[in-house]
Amino acid sequence: MSNNKSVNRLFLATIIIYIGVSMGYGILSAWMPILGELPIYVNLLLSQSLILLPGLVYCRHRGIAIREFIPYRRIGLATALLVVICTYLMYPLIIVLNAISMLFTNSGTAAVADIMQGQSFILSVLFVAVTPAFVEEFMFRGVLFHTYRKSRMLPAILLSAFLFGCMHMNLNQFVYAFALGVYLAFLVEATGSILSSMLAHFTLNVTSVVMSFLLPVLYREAGVEQGSSAPQVQQGGYAAVMESSELLMFMMGIIVWGIIAVGTTCGAVGIFYAICRMNGRWEHVKQMFRGGSRERMVTVPLVIGIVIAFGFMGVYIWMEMT
Repeated sequence: MSNNKSVNRLFLATIIIYIGVSMGYGILSAWMPILGELPIYVNLLLSQSLILLPGLVYCRHRGIAIREFIPYRRIGLATALLVVICTYLMYPLIIVLNAISMLFTNSGTAAVADIMQGQSFILSVLFVAVTPAFVEEFMFRGVLFHTYRKSRMLPAILLSAFLFGCMHMNLNQFVYAFALGVYLAFLVEATGSILSSMLAHFTLNVTSVVMSFLLPVLYREAGVEQGSSAPQVQQGGYAAVMESSELLMFMMGIIVWGIIAVGTTCGAVGIFYAICRMNGRWEHVKQMFRGGSRERMVTVPLVIGIVIAFGFMGVYIWMEMT
């Protein structure tokens, strides 16, 4: 069996296990209320385990050392600083993509932010920022991307990013996770190290954690009720619940942020170039789209996994609207 076919089956198995265990846990919680009273961090740890364990089992079954999927080389302090700067320059683009998707569904980012209210800051950093940065990068920029890239680089980048979006299981997060996955794969190639994508992933997630804790404090200090200044999570997305004037303001905000995103993304490209040069990888990056094998990347198990993931997203949207 080819490596691509093998990892495609891994993705399908991960999707099935993830959804199956999640639904089973939900059913058990209805029968055993004590499960529903467990800290949110238990659910977060469970969801990450359902991604990590199939990857580890896959490596063991195939007799592949985990190190083969983790392009590890130390990155200098200067590179790490540039990665953080580059990631923040990409942040406006993430905001725009997130806002556009939230017009139609709120099942992702906003819902998670609400859940994190009142939780421990340290534990939130650990389970929302640190753990996903290691687990998800191992699976998507490690196992999946570094298998696909042996065939053709650009399809490998796009496909691994697409599957990264699918694994978030909701349309809201899928949109920006796809763009983020492309960026993270380019970072790995720019540095030759998965540490760079882990750092960027952590930077984005920890920023979200900080903002979820900081914004309520700012609202409180300003004497403003949070609900009066920002739309709250509603069924069916903001487009379905906003008044025309509110929707117009929201769209104007997207346009303004879109203009900002164009400038900052161009700046991120410049920083990316500097990262490549600093790590002696610019020639590699220029040449990496050439050549490659003709081995098929998309196979039946992968298509089934993608269909299941989008079906799950569809169910979430339908539940929001009913």
